[in-house]
Amino acid sequence: MRTPLPLFATLILSLAAGSAAAQRAPAVPAACADFYGHVNAAWLAQHPLPAGTTHYSRWDQLIALGQTRRNELLAATTAPEGKPASTLLADLIASSQDEEAIEAAGTRALQPLLRKIDGIRRSRDVPAVVAELHAAGVPVLFTFQVRRDAQGRPYAWIGPGGLGLPDPSFHLSAEPEVQAVGRQYRGAVSEWLRLSGVSARELNATVESALAMELELARAGAQATPATLLPLDEAQKATGALDLQAFLAAQGLKASHVELSTPAFFQLVDRHLAKAKPAQWKAYLRAQVVRELAPALPQAWRQPWAELYQVRLGGQSEGEPRSLWFRRMLEAEAPELLDLAYDERWLPAERQQRAEAIATAVRTAALAAVDRATWLSAEGKARARQRLEGMQIQLGRQVPADAFAGVQFSRNDFAGNYLALRRGLHQALLQRARAAWPAEQWHPLLAWMPAENRLVVTTAVMQPPVLGEAASPGDYGAFGALLAQQIGIALQQFEGADAQAWAKRAQPLIAQYNAYSATGGATRVNGVGSHAQNQADLAGLELAWEALNANGAVDQAAARAFFTGWAALWPRQDEAQALANAQASATHAPARWRVNGPLANLPAFAQAYGCKGRVAMLRPAKDQVALWR
Repeated sequence: MRTPLPLFATLILSLAAGSAAAQRAPAVPAACADFYGHVNAAWLAQHPLPAGTTHYSRWDQLIALGQTRRNELLAATTAPEGKPASTLLADLIASSQDEEAIEAAGTRALQPLLRKIDGIRRSRDVPAVVAELHAAGVPVLFTFQVRRDAQGRPYAWIGPGGLGLPDPSFHLSAEPEVQAVGRQYRGAVSEWLRLSGVSARELNATVESALAMELELARAGAQATPATLLPLDEAQKATGALDLQAFLAAQGLKASHVELSTPAFFQLVDRHLAKAKPAQWKAYLRAQVVRELAPALPQAWRQPWAELYQVRLGGQSEGEPRSLWFRRMLEAEAPELLDLAYDERWLPAERQQRAEAIATAVRTAALAAVDRATWLSAEGKARARQRLEGMQIQLGRQVPADAFAGVQFSRNDFAGNYLALRRGLHQALLQRARAAWPAEQWHPLLAWMPAENRLVVTTAVMQPPVLGEAASPGDYGAFGALLAQQIGIALQQFEGADAQAWAKRAQPLIAQYNAYSATGGATRVNGVGSHAQNQADLAGLELAWEALNANGAVDQAAARAFFTGWAALWPRQDEAQALANAQASATHAPARWRVNGPLANLPAFAQAYGCKGRVAMLRPAKDQVALWR
């Protein structure tokens, strides 16, 4: 018979058994404790905060990658086979770097333009020549742009122009420093006209005649008045002998309206067309054409241009190399060509098609969510559906593939290429999408534009980690959720009782985020300031999850890929004090809570990772916020 143990010993054994049981209890899975850290541990370890910075993120990497790829395009003088836009760009860049070929070509590209001007016999010949010069890539006399109205219909904008200095004040000011610029400009014009073939005997008179007309245009242009949109026939009357209808036809623009700025300027042009002698018109137009083409011509032409525009007006210590100037010009003025080349190199057709399919699925899921929203009125549903169905989802700039089909560049004719590029850009302008693009395609951007109900996605977004090299459910968790996030923002334009119902559903998110630590210390997340973005993140994940499961519930592996796709977007290093200080005005939650915050509200996440009980990544059911599910 066993002797009973003393009570004290029994308690010790009991505690020991309990301790052993605790040690044997399964640990909380890392994914259920901190999904942000679970997914991004390797990235965070490999990317410490760079010296001298307060933050560094996965999106900073994407921006840097886009810049690197853009720079590669702008430096390349060769292109992969079968990439026509990249080949065009490479030929163009190569020609800008070949100074020997530029000197050998001389003024070959200039001569046809000068012959057009020399063909003027009467003043009434001038409008046709001006139209031909604009169409040839040399804007003279006035400024012409193609714009589009809200329905996408093109119209012309015309206003004062035809000056060789930045604005009329350079011609009109009595300030000594400004007058010094004017004297240098006069000297440059004189040299260009001499080089163009004007004889020494006629040079001074030709310069005086050209600059006298430019001075009068400056005086008229200085009286700037707001532009007015007019029917074409009224604009034709306001511009007189300029023959605006014929001008637009020469540019290939069919437009019923013209936006006319500063009618007094065009009244002056009309008077000159009636009274100025052909010789003065020829002097003025010749001066304008040689100035426009000077930076692309041999060094004797380019040097006066560089000294005036780069050194005197640009503030540089010396003129920069031609190739560097041309690269800057391409960045500023040739986005269509750069975009085509960028897409060719880094947006495979399969990935573009996958992006389009995901966008369609997300929009469909959003429409279904609106239809089943019992808290939304019939009128609210109708407005939301109208907004969704009318939304233009623009994946990349979508420049027509044949936008530069008629353009060819020779590697040994930079000046000719310069003009051909201008003509190609003009044709691309006529085909451009109806609304302006808010960023270049190398810069990652995904945003809804409220005024146009347009969701824009740059090419740089449609690549890993946002959109994988191969199809995966993770695409829906990353790219799909970002699209749905912006669609969710568009849907939140509720009114009246619908707005109140939405606010009631979303209100608990404020307390949730206010409870999170921003830095691991006492500083809390700004749940009020970040409320709009926190709603968008949760709504985006809800809608993207529904889109992924549209054809039936996905398996555990696909579900985990979806949630990992979202988390992998947001790794970020922050300097702790800077992050704490930022909370006072923060409009986004810290990176950890961009991930953990919305996922803790989703039962599907807990199911995918087996999160149970009191774990950080599973909020109690009564505390979970549901916006569209």
